[in-house]
Amino acid sequence: MTARTVLQWPNSKLLEVSELVDSFDEGLQSLAEDLYHTMIANFGAGIAAPQVGKLIRMITIQVPEKAPMIMINPNLINQEGLRRVEEGCLSVPGFTGIVERSIKIDAQYLDENKNKIQFSAEELLSQAIEHEIDHLNGIMYLDHLKSHQELHKTGITPNEVHWHDVGYKIHVNKQEALKNDLITEEVIEKKIELSKIKSDSSLDDASLEI
Repeated sequence: MTARTVLQWPNSKLLEVSELVDSFDEGLQSLAEDLYHTMIANFGAGIAAPQVGKLIRMITIQVPEKAPMIMINPNLINQEGLRRVEEGCLSVPGFTGIVERSIKIDAQYLDENKNKIQFSAEELLSQAIEHEIDHLNGIMYLDHLKSHQELHKTGITPNEVHWHDVGYKIHVNKQEALKNDLITEEVIEKKIELSKIKSDSSLDDASLEI
């Protein structure tokens, strides 16, 4: 087992759709073991094959009080309800954001022996499965954020490409504001929403990682 390098956003491979697994050979078993080791080494609750550069539909998940799960060609067959949860990602280190996930899911997958497994999941397990299946479809949890302000800095490393939370908000008394005040507020808020910047930019500080 080897801990592989986790691709970091915005690596283009993270935006590609992965292919179905049709060959259950020693290479697949080796990748499954490496995925698990990589997840544990990075203190994650889940990881998808595209995050280590392999564009196949396989994910590994381990949440508290559950045995590790290797899921091949996983598929959501039902999703119920919506809830807002805090989420992070091993491919976007140092940040979390609030996203909408299902309250309950029904899913199916193949295990390493080609057995078809169908089950229901809630809470952290359903969240992790939805997050990792998103990776297989080239979707980042960043795509689910309602706005830039929903992304929160939790600690970054130098030279990473990352987003900043701006350390202030604009408050204007609407009843007493002049027209120019309202225009200024609108312009600043739009700039904040669009500010995807690198760590060497001049702006100051503008979970679960799965």
